[in-house]
Amino acid sequence: MNSGTNMMALRKAALDMLAALPPPEQPPFSGFRIELRDYLSPSGRVAGVPKTLVLDIVDLLIRDSSRFGPGAALVSGLLDHFELEDARSFHEVLFKSVWEEFRRCALYEGAPADFRVKVGTISDGAIPVELYGSKWSFKKFHADRDALLFSHLYGPVSGFIGGELRLIDIYNYMSRRSLRFDDVFEWSDEPTDGCKPVLRSSHSESAVAECGTNVGPMGPDQIIFVNNLPGAAVLHGATPVVITDPAIFHREYHRCSVKDLRLC
Repeated sequence: MNSGTNMMALRKAALDMLAALPPPEQPPFSGFRIELRDYLSPSGRVAGVPKTLVLDIVDLLIRDSSRFGPGAALVSGLLDHFELEDARSFHEVLFKSVWEEFRRCALYEGAPADFRVKVGTISDGAIPVELYGSKWSFKKFHADRDALLFSHLYGPVSGFIGGELRLIDIYNYMSRRSLRFDDVFEWSDEPTDGCKPVLRSSHSESAVAECGTNVGPMGPDQIIFVNNLPGAAVLHGATPVVITDPAIFHREYHRCSVKDLRLC
């Protein structure tokens, strides 16, 4: 079994189990928004990442038998503290701090060398087609194949409409309806090794209505974190981007993610 197939098998097995589990008691994505002003002073340079911010983000991300958060965290208010480049630097430091605490709380075993944190900036409309099958990042609702945890900070963004980020708590949806993987998902068709679980179109409308949230068009004021462990069952996707002014079109996002090198 190759590495891509290995992670695909883990995701399929974890999602298959949801049919037999009770649905969460709280509504999907309840209380997943965090305001940065509650943690940082509005003036002066930020010397570091407040531990309380890290702990509160992780508390929202964890989904296990002892704590069951929304599986996502939306941090807002960056423009009160940072220009874009400084926001990206803060994002990277924050992500690495969140990952270490998240791994400890989620009891995800492994030595530090078993994991790779990847940081980079992605430009929509210019993604290598030979690697990802499309030059655009927005897709149907899906879970990323390799990432265990990921986070995005968007910007610059201009010259388009659409591109609204949407999330689905598919754990809630599948457990409520006693649905299994093959009822709900198909595999993405990509040129790279391995595929992503993609929500079938026949379930998109009902899953969004029952267990989804529309975060809206993301920009440099917000950071989104998503728990992408196989059993977390949080899907993400975006509405199509329509370019309104090609001369100024930008849709970039700073992405931080972590993968288990033993599986990838």
